Amino acid sequence: MLALATEADFWDPRADAISLFTLHAAKGLEFPVVFIVGLEEGLLPLRFGAGDSAPLEHEAEERRVFYVGMTRAKDCLVLSRALKRRWRGRLRALPTSPFLTDIERELLRESRSDGRRRRPADLQLNLFS
Repeated sequence: MLALATEADFWDPRADAISLFTLHAAKGLEFPVVFIVGLEEGLLPLRFGAGDSAPLEHEAEERRVFYVGMTRAKDCLVLSRALKRRWRGRLRALPTSPFLTDIERELLRESRSDGRRRRPADLQLNLFS
């Protein structure tokens, strides 16, 4: 029954491709390289606004799922956050996720992007080769 299918049911480990999964759907699977993005307060753990006082059990569950996501990586794990992102209609600087700040510094290797988007070089294709 398709209604009971999950993302993982359609994953083919033989395919030479990038697979995009939610943290929940990746449970039980392993990949050579795993990227976990959006490690900002409000995204992971998810918060719905200033009035959202997420119960501790909700945050504990999200922390567990984050851990499951990290342990899916066989060779390389990349954890990522944005210094600024468009969030709820405005460009905002969100604080780092507490899940990321709880990882011991000596286990992390930090790098930064220069923040500029690179425009691809103009390329004119020849239609009559």
